[in-house]
Order: sequence, then C-alpha cells, then structure tokens
Amino acid sequence: MGNQGKSPSRAAATASPDSSPSPVAATASPDKSPIPAGTTATASGAGAAGAVVTAGKIDAPNVISTAWNLFKNNPVPWIVLAIAMFVANGIASFISQSDMLGVAFLGSLLSIAVSFVFQAFLIRGALLEVDGHKPEIADFFKLTNFGAFVLASVIIGIATFIGMFLLVIPGLVVMFFLYWTLHFVIDRNMNAIDALKSSFNAIKSDGGNLFVLALLNVLIIIVGFIALFVGLLVAMPIVMLASTVAYRTITGPSDFSRAEKAAA
Repeated sequence: MGNQGKSPSRAAATASPDSSPSPVAATASPDKSPIPAGTTATASGAGAAGAVVTAGKIDAPNVISTAWNLFKNNPVPWIVLAIAMFVANGIASFISQSDMLGVAFLGSLLSIAVSFVFQAFLIRGALLEVDGHKPEIADFFKLTNFGAFVLASVIIGIATFIGMFLLVIPGLVVMFFLYWTLHFVIDRNMNAIDALKSSFNAIKSDGGNLFVLALLNVLIIIVGFIALFVGLLVAMPIVMLASTVAYRTITGPSDFSRAEKAAA
C-alpha cells in the first residue's frame, strides 16, 4: 500500500513488443484495466528448475477492485461457467447418494473429476481475462497440461488433509502457500513439483498482502452464500479473478495468453 507513485512494473516493461495488453501492465491500453494502484511488480521469469523468482507487491483492496471491473466488463461467460459447474456438481452429488454401492462410488469419482475440470476451466479463463483478452464461453472449455494439473491437485489435497488432521492450522497454511500451484501448471506448463515450489516462493514473497487478499476473498464468498445462489454466481468469479490478478502482478507476464490466442 506504500508503493503508490513508484515507477511502473519492470514486468510490464520487459514484456515482448507483440504481447497482448494486460490489465496488470502499467502500460495497458486505455480500454484495459491498469495495474492496481499501489501495486508494483518486478518479477523475473521461471528458471530451469521452474522456481519463479519474484519481487512483486500487491494492494489487496485494489486487486479486488480490478477483479470486479474485469468481471463487470465480461460477466456472461463467467456466469454461464458458474451455472454449468453448479449443475455438474449437483448431478455428481445426486449420483453419489445412490443406494447402489457401485453407482455411489462412480458418483464420487465423478464429483472429483468435475472439481478438477472446472477448476482448470476457471483458472484458464481468469488468465486470459487478466492478460487483456475477453474470453468467450468456448475459451474456458479447454484443458492445458491436465496430467500435471491432476497430480498437483492430488498432492495438494493429501497435504491439506494431513495438515487439517494436525489441528487444522497446518492445513490452512498448506492451502495458503500452495494456492497458486495450479496457476503455474496451466500458465507456465510446469510439472507438479516445480509448480508447488513456485507457488510457495511466489506467495512467500508478499505473504502479508496476500493474506489480506485471502481474507477479503473469504469475506466475498461468505457474502455470496448469504445472497444464496445468485450471490455465488458473482462471488466465485471475482475471487478467481482477484487471485489471478495478484498472481500475474507478482509473477510477471508469460506467453500463455498469446500462445492460446494464436492457436485459436
């Protein structure tokens, strides 16, 4: 919050000339969201081992504001995806409650699969949105580096379960520091282990501000629950976008969005 007035991000300055404009770049075009006020980013790229060295800083309230503006300017795909996710989860949950053991087991597997797939869709869409592209509905429904995504998700799930078993707080710590693992898998095509390391290092680099952002995200989800189904249709996209704005600010630009648009 004390970084207002400083020079623009070196991460934006070092982006290649043909890169697509990004809402987290200080030099973004007027119709794109600028880097959140009070935020700086001087991140370098991933090294050979996949560990991203970062020196970015965020301002949590401004990150939330940027996320809201991104959602407000392109709400339809996010709402459609949220509805699709709720419907898919509802179907899987219904199947898992069957009196037939085999059907119930298949329903449980389907629930896990739905969780993995839609989380990948959300992260993919958020990266495109934050990097200055307005994703259409079809842009969400693609899977990138999905094998590593599943493996990383399983590792995080096991680590979180163990942490929760050890009096809850260690589990919350695991969830906090590994939160960007799946972003790294999709955005930088990392394997699961490198992504876990990179998430820890990136979040550690600005842990205080990111902790404030995490609290604000939790508050947004709670408000969404209070407003029932309609509230969650807005709350979930905003939380994902806010997390991705912070991720991009701290870790710097990548070739993800440019490559995806070129392949479209």
